[in-house]
Amino acid sequence: MAEFTVVLYRDDARDEALTTEERDRAWAAHSAFQQHCADQGWEIVATRALGAAARARSLRSDGRAGVVVTDGPYAETAEQVGGFYLVARTSLDALTEAVSALALNGESVEIRPTVRFVDGVPVDGDHALTAP
Repeated sequence: MAEFTVVLYRDDARDEALTTEERDRAWAAHSAFQQHCADQGWEIVATRALGAAARARSLRSDGRAGVVVTDGPYAETAEQVGGFYLVARTSLDALTEAVSALALNGESVEIRPTVRFVDGVPVDGDHALTAP
């Protein structure tokens, strides 16, 4: 069994416009997903929601060994990372099925394998660092 990061994307403007019913349905979907993980013996190692993208601070290389710091999100798109789950002891196929319920209210979800490092060396999942 492996470890995966479930990346949740959202549109902040769409999120702010959700009705109470839509917001309640989203919370229920997340609660059900967390319960499903527990029922399956999958460990949720960490989970967090991220603040609004408009409150982000982005750092980019200026191409000359310096850094450019700007307020606001890195990507200039409506859809931004809204949160994540780090889930261990599962398979990609099983997690994909379980996560599908979180793609609601115009949101999307991405699942990526994770790689652990010890002293700067990948100790498992290092194949995940390259494209298939």
